[in-house]
Parts: sequence; C-alpha cells; structure tokens
Amino acid sequence: MQGVGFAWAIAPGLDRLYPDPRARSERLLAHLAPFNSNPYLATIGIGFALRLEQEVARGSAGADHRLSRLIKALRSSLGALGDDLFWAAWRPTLGVIGAAVALATGSPIAALVYWIAYNALAQSVRWRGVRAGFASGAGIARVLQDPFWSRASGIMKTAGAAASGAVVGGALWAASGGGLEGISVFLFITTFLWLAGLRRGSRGRWLSPSVAFLVVVILLSVVVQVSAEVLP
Repeated sequence: MQGVGFAWAIAPGLDRLYPDPRARSERLLAHLAPFNSNPYLATIGIGFALRLEQEVARGSAGADHRLSRLIKALRSSLGALGDDLFWAAWRPTLGVIGAAVALATGSPIAALVYWIAYNALAQSVRWRGVRAGFASGAGIARVLQDPFWSRASGIMKTAGAAASGAVVGGALWAASGGGLEGISVFLFITTFLWLAGLRRGSRGRWLSPSVAFLVVVILLSVVVQVSAEVLP
C-alpha cells in the first residue's frame, strides 16, 4: 500500500541516525512493509517510527521488534481515525457546502475556497502529526485517544447534514417561487437532516445524513408524482 512512500518519508531521519550506509539500508528495508493507513494521519506513524528508531540506533535490546509490532498495530488505528475524519466528514461536508455556494453564485471561487479549506486542515494534521508522533513515542495511545478526533468528526458530520438539508430545501424553495410554503419546506428539510447528523455524530447510528438525504429525496419524488397525477 503506502510502504514505499512511508520508507521514502522516513529516509531523511534515518540518514541522521545511521551514518553507516549498510546499517541505514537495513533499517530502510524494515520500513518497506505494507503500511495501509489514512495518508493524512500516516505522518503520526512516521514521527513515532523515528522516535523508536533512535532507540534502535542506540542499541536498545528488542527495540527493532517492538517498533515492528507497534507499527503494525498503529496503522489500522490511524486508518480508522483518518478515514472517519477526512473521507466521511470533512471532504463531503465541504463538498456539499462548496457545491451549494457554486450553484447559488455561479462563481468558480467556491472551488478555490473548498481547496484552501480542505488543505488547511489536511496539511496541518500532516505537519503536526510528525511532531506529535515523535514527541509521544511509546505513549502514542494518548494521541490516538485525544477527544479531538471524535469531536471534529461529529461537528463536521452535523454541519454536512445541515448543508445537505439547506441545498435540498433551497432548491425546492426556488422551484416553488418562494413564499411561505417554500420557506416551510426549506426549514423542515434542513432541520430534519441536521438532527440526523447530530444524532449520528453524538451517540449512535440512528439515521446517517446520507440515509436521511435519500429518504427525503424519495418522499419528495412520491409527492411530486402524486401531485402530477392528481392535479389537472
């Protein structure tokens, strides 16, 4: 998976720790094993690995085996946390908001804002991840148990649900020509999807934003179909 990239990223640190080319090559080969993780949180593993490589370079007994074992256990945790934060929360939330702004304004600036906002978090996590992983060392569990990960994901999923409701409700409002009925539909759908995301982000999987969005679309399709058959 990301083994080659992981080894390439860790190579500058190994250059400092192992002046002997043969020893450096052996340690570099040890990091070419598969490393399937989220690309943004993988830097935590890089910092952690460099911290333990210091122990290996100092000749600590069993440090190399401990490093190999902990890296294997770490990659799945980094993958789960990163996928939930970026793939399931941050990217879709920004995508919905960016699409809504682009449709409402007709301006390509929305795409630029999306790109800047996404990378503001992504690259910050990458940069700080190396420092956090190196500083924690064997205490890496404290970094993974930080409430920031769950809180950030919950907030972003809730915001994404609200944004989805705003998009659907706004489209119906515009299609109906505005008025009190359009405002009512807009507020209902926005609130419905927001509550779905809030519930999912806080205490469980009662109704995910994507499922709620699908339910609303199906109900609206039925209403439109029935109205077309009843009205002259």
